[in-house]
Amino acid sequence: MARLHRRRGRLAAGHTILEGPKALEEAVGGGAAVEAVFGLPDDDGSRRAAGACGAEWVPVTAQVLARLSTTDTPQSPVAVIVIPDEGLPETGHLLAAWGVGDPGNAGTLLRTAAAFGMGFAAGPGTADPWSPKVLRAAAGGHWRAPVGRAAVPADLRGAGRALVATVVSGGEPLSALAGIGPAAVLVGDEAVGLESGVVAAADLAVTIPMPGGTESLNAAVAGAIVAYELAAGPR
Repeated sequence: MARLHRRRGRLAAGHTILEGPKALEEAVGGGAAVEAVFGLPDDDGSRRAAGACGAEWVPVTAQVLARLSTTDTPQSPVAVIVIPDEGLPETGHLLAAWGVGDPGNAGTLLRTAAAFGMGFAAGPGTADPWSPKVLRAAAGGHWRAPVGRAAVPADLRGAGRALVATVVSGGEPLSALAGIGPAAVLVGDEAVGLESGVVAAADLAVTIPMPGGTESLNAAVAGAIVAYELAAGPR
């Protein structure tokens, strides 16, 4: 269990952990393969949830729960789940986090993708989409959107999908998204943005207008704005 705190351990095992009753409820409702549920002995709700999904129920002390958890104030239960197939869908919109190293931002982008009916892709330098921190920030988004990985921008194209780069300045207005068809929106880290080569590989670069003079937007906020415009379509 402790090895699943680290990316290398998760990749080797093909498993990850999620924490708290709400996270377990979302995962079970989304069809996740739950293998074991560790909880306090008096946590009847978690014991019932484990039984309902066919997972092993393991009662533990508060000290053991704290060792298994990745938070300072652990909630019972902590569950072990199988990481689903990470293949990207061939069709439909994608929201791609490209070099977004902050787990909170990566998870919020995944939650945004789910909210707008898009798939989510984690590009190079992005926080592991199956880390406990990203799972918490995504608030169940993993079970509502397909989640995959991409090594190069071309991996996002699928069946006729256009690549849209978000840039802090010099891009087209968001109205340019009207009628573009299926697209993958690439969002870079707030501090450095997308690399020039990634922008060059895109079919379109867009810039969010900021008349208030702010230098840049939080990566997750920028992704949400562009995702909304893309999902809304022509108006």
